[in-house]
Amino acid sequence: MKKRALTFLLALAMIVSLAACGGGGSSAAGSYKLTEMNAAGVNMNLDELAASAGVEFNIVLELKDDGNFALDMSALGQSESVSGTWKADGNNLVLSSEGEDLPVTFDGKTIVMEQDGQSLTFEKQ
Repeated sequence: MKKRALTFLLALAMIVSLAACGGGGSSAAGSYKLTEMNAAGVNMNLDELAASAGVEFNIVLELKDDGNFALDMSALGQSESVSGTWKADGNNLVLSSEGEDLPVTFDGKTIVMEQDGQSLTFEKQ
């Protein structure tokens, strides 16, 4: 009986420690709003850009606990969505959609996507 209880407690301790490590994705899961863009060295705050242009932009990246993501974009009465999967690797995330992988950096509250000299900064909501 004692041996069985000890085995059970050890198994429970292993499960708790694995859950505490997060398996790589749960701490990044959540909703992120695009707040900043940088193109050709010009940094643009999206709220300021929207106010000056008189247009509302709504671009939200949702990282789901199940490893899927959705990027929903709307502006000027148009909307578009991109979906795929994501996985965490330290301070980096990899978003995969339609056979393409996009590595992004993650600091716990901010996701930065960089590609072809441009960057998009998303902040956790």
